[in-house]
Amino acid sequence: MNEQSVIKWLGMICMVAGIARMGMTPASVIWGSDSMQELTTGLIACILMSVGSIVLYMVQSRETGIIGFLTILAIIIGNILTTAMLWSQFAAGGAGTVQPEGILVNITRVFGMIGFLGGTFVFMILTWIAKVFPRWVPFLLLIMMFSMFLPIADNKYFAFFWGLSYVGMAYCIWTRRLSNAASGSQREHNRDEWIAG
Repeated sequence: MNEQSVIKWLGMICMVAGIARMGMTPASVIWGSDSMQELTTGLIACILMSVGSIVLYMVQSRETGIIGFLTILAIIIGNILTTAMLWSQFAAGGAGTVQPEGILVNITRVFGMIGFLGGTFVFMILTWIAKVFPRWVPFLLLIMMFSMFLPIADNKYFAFFWGLSYVGMAYCIWTRRLSNAASGSQREHNRDEWIAG
């Protein structure tokens, strides 16, 4: 499998991950926060985002460099830690059960949020500067971050905007709606050919 195929299929994983993440919002509204339905869609989304997010760096690696890699790594680690937190809630039985507590759980939550939010904020800025994704993609990321502060119980709509940003980026990757300057290396040349169609 060549790099073009890897990028395409990782983009599809991001698409499915985003749809699953968006599914957390209606699951939360219909069945309640921390319901088994919400936790299941969240767990699926976290696992897929942990796998697929690397493609968000691959398509703009030349433009974002090592800082871009570190931000995606932070996002991936944040997703892995969120997976662990969701699994602990899932294993505890969901809503109405005693949730795991303790210093390890609190540390996991803090580092998960720092990795996710810090990584996403820097990634949004780098994506704007890189000009590989269309300009509306960083705006989706910004809307997603602002949605955390909506005065709605349990941040029910945050997951929808989080998933929507992944669907938007995955759509751009899958349909090759990316723009790149001419490249020097063979790997970058292959990527540019793939983007060009």
